[in-house]
Amino acid sequence: MNKNALTSFQTELKTDLDSYTKELLQKYPAEDLIKIDLHCHDCNSNEPDELLGRILNVPETWISTKRVLEELKKNGCTAYTITNHNNARSCYEQQAQNKDILTAAEFSCWVPDDNIGIHVLAYGFTQEQEIKLNKLRKNVFHFQQFTCENDIPTIWAHPLYHYATGTMPPAEFFDKMLLIFERFEMLNGQRDTWQNMLVKEWITSVTPAKIDQLSQKYGIDPSIYCRDIYKKSLSGGSDSHTGFFSGLTGTHLYIPDLQKRLKTTPLSLLSLEAVKRGDMIPFGSHHNSEKLTIALLDYVCQIALNYKDPGLMRLLLHKGKMTQKVLAMVASNAFAEVQLHKVTISFINIFHNCMLGKPPSFLKKYIVSTAYKPIFDEVVKMSRDYHQAKNPIVEEYYHSICQINKHLNEVLFARLQKKLAKAKWVKQLKAASDLERIVGKLELPSRIRAYTDKKEGNKNSINISELLDGLTFPFFASLLVLSAHFTGARVLYNTRPFLKQFSDTLGKYQHPVRALWLTDTFVDKNGVSVSLHAMLHEIRTRNLPIDMLVCSDTLESEDHLIVVKPIVQFSIPLYAEQAMRIPNLVEIHNYFQQGDYDRVICSTEGVMGLMALYLKNAYSVPAYFYIHTDWVMFCRKVLNFDRTNQSRIRRILRTFYGAFDKVFVLNTDQQKWLTSREMNFPEDKVCLTAHWTDPLFMLKKETRMKILGIENHRPLMLYVGRISKEKGVLDLPDIYRTVRKQHPEVALLVVGRGPASAELKAALPEVQYLDWVEHEKLPAVYSVADILVFPSKFDTFACVVLESLCCGLPVIAYSTKGPKDIIVDDMCGYLVKTKEQMINKLNAYFDDPELMKQLKKAAEERAKDYHVDKILATFLKDIDLDNYL
Repeated sequence: MNKNALTSFQTELKTDLDSYTKELLQKYPAEDLIKIDLHCHDCNSNEPDELLGRILNVPETWISTKRVLEELKKNGCTAYTITNHNNARSCYEQQAQNKDILTAAEFSCWVPDDNIGIHVLAYGFTQEQEIKLNKLRKNVFHFQQFTCENDIPTIWAHPLYHYATGTMPPAEFFDKMLLIFERFEMLNGQRDTWQNMLVKEWITSVTPAKIDQLSQKYGIDPSIYCRDIYKKSLSGGSDSHTGFFSGLTGTHLYIPDLQKRLKTTPLSLLSLEAVKRGDMIPFGSHHNSEKLTIALLDYVCQIALNYKDPGLMRLLLHKGKMTQKVLAMVASNAFAEVQLHKVTISFINIFHNCMLGKPPSFLKKYIVSTAYKPIFDEVVKMSRDYHQAKNPIVEEYYHSICQINKHLNEVLFARLQKKLAKAKWVKQLKAASDLERIVGKLELPSRIRAYTDKKEGNKNSINISELLDGLTFPFFASLLVLSAHFTGARVLYNTRPFLKQFSDTLGKYQHPVRALWLTDTFVDKNGVSVSLHAMLHEIRTRNLPIDMLVCSDTLESEDHLIVVKPIVQFSIPLYAEQAMRIPNLVEIHNYFQQGDYDRVICSTEGVMGLMALYLKNAYSVPAYFYIHTDWVMFCRKVLNFDRTNQSRIRRILRTFYGAFDKVFVLNTDQQKWLTSREMNFPEDKVCLTAHWTDPLFMLKKETRMKILGIENHRPLMLYVGRISKEKGVLDLPDIYRTVRKQHPEVALLVVGRGPASAELKAALPEVQYLDWVEHEKLPAVYSVADILVFPSKFDTFACVVLESLCCGLPVIAYSTKGPKDIIVDDMCGYLVKTKEQMINKLNAYFDDPELMKQLKKAAEERAKDYHVDKILATFLKDIDLDNYL
């Protein structure tokens, strides 16, 4: 997928928007049109609607009235207004200076019937009427009745973005608003084209018969609130709080005989007349959340430059939930830290000024360090683009922000990698006990004195300040960019379930149904990668609406596979064979948006797991987690964690998995554990699934001698898998040698590699070893063996067990987790509890050639229960994609 290409859905939206605005514009003579932005803000929007802003005591913008008017003129507006929240101070101030400006404000109104807040734009009122409007805005019906009686035109701003208290608005809410409003903001510059076009489709489909029907249904007389109850008009406005987007979205107002009227009537009054008549043609361009992301980024820069401590008492005693107050406390401290860092605050100041077209001084370039030169150049480019960009300014700015983020990440992770290479605690991370010690440090003291008294401090904690030394600027700057992306998407799509329902009701612009599957491992040689390749094969074969996204420097993107390159790649001494890859998170954010995905799946608990939760919360989409590994057992059996650290890992996993809408498990033991009192997951949140094998896994007619060089008459035991302690491979020497006492001819083949390879070969040098066998050659190996010995007590599923059965090879394994669900004891293999039982069963098996034949035949039959069609159908149903199988 080309991340810069529009999907068919986005193409439809863009085409329809362009066609609609162009068609409307052609109806009116150009010389009779006024261009105005009917929705923009300046520094007098000092009381934010968002609770977080009020707790922090910050205005919605610091941009001056003069600057906004300059931007409106620069972007081609011929008439002017400013719509600050609940006041028209800016308009009055300009009128006092004899400036021709239309009086206006954006009022925060309340719909008492539904307990929902909405924004209403009002125009042409007096200062006395403003006082009355502010008193009436607590009830939108009283507000609208007053405006109708006093001939004050109103527009319902961004109708599909509202302020509901914890619930989605019912259909009745929109029906009632349709009766009390004449004008609707169809093009809002801070909303995406999807929401804007849904408004257009909704309003243009309203008929007089519909109005009469709704009036009778709800007992509402629309003539109390509207001068023309049947006419519904559409407007546009930038909703800009930053200044530089003011006038890029707005409204053409039609004034018959405009040039003649201008000789006797001010533009502000002519604009008011057109708004009252509803002679409005919205204008603007297609976009998603890019414009809002840029605006939020600049807003955060403004806060950082102007922030003042609101005081602890304000934070604690302000109305709001505790989570909001905690978030405010975190944000307050973050801004305070940023202000203390001179390099960061200097960059933020330069960045903000460049977005307004003000480049830094010529000498600044020569004092910037080499590492930050590309960042500085990109920021300066933004100031040039402001004045001479060939493409829309949004595209140019957003491209620069992505480039800046890319350079910041490169600097951050290059420096972090060097620090980690020198860090003692990383160098010491060579054994399980070292990892346990690190996990033990993941704690914060609960005593306040621990943060004020050095003697009482958490002596066991990792020195974060030492680690972040030299990383502060790239860390804060990168975090700032990512936070702006997150908040922009969150603001736009926090009502996604409602938008989906709304589009379904309209039968138009339904969002595509597509899932993005994230994974940290795909190219690595492990069981998780094998199962993901099998899933990708089925996705491609069936053309399912699912794409996988992986981070790799060796793969290239293909059909249904998106590959992002790592910013940095490293491994830790304890697991040197497993690479850790860190992707550009903003790049993944953009792939999700541009691919029109509406759900996310993840298979790994690493960076991609965190990114899946980021996407879930940013885009308000369902997220599903596919559990491949039992980490609690891994920590207990392999890493030998004590009970305290096991509990810590369990709590971390409970929090992590609990953040997903559903989790998928591969065995009934794990399903029971997650729904037990210990983890306390609802039963409908934990779904049982399974793997399947590649169709090439079937019985092959080969001979042992030809394939392996082992005599055909010798009984052959086989082990296939990762050679590591958690796989129980160190049980193999005792098992093999004890069985060989009774069956001297028996042979053992070990296929695989891993961290315990050298140790196993030293303990069991007399058997044959094969390194990692190519996937397509494994069926022949399975087919010539007599039994698969699987001594692992760790595997959640054990793909090799199912592969063996498909090739007619019985399996003996411990009665735990995955193998216990797959193997039918004494029919297609054996389930045992101890090593001694395993040895006894193997001896009995090799004693009875007829039994060996029966189990081999039964193995093939059992494998048929794990058919891909059945497993995939259940999985797709659980993630609400069953209509696409």
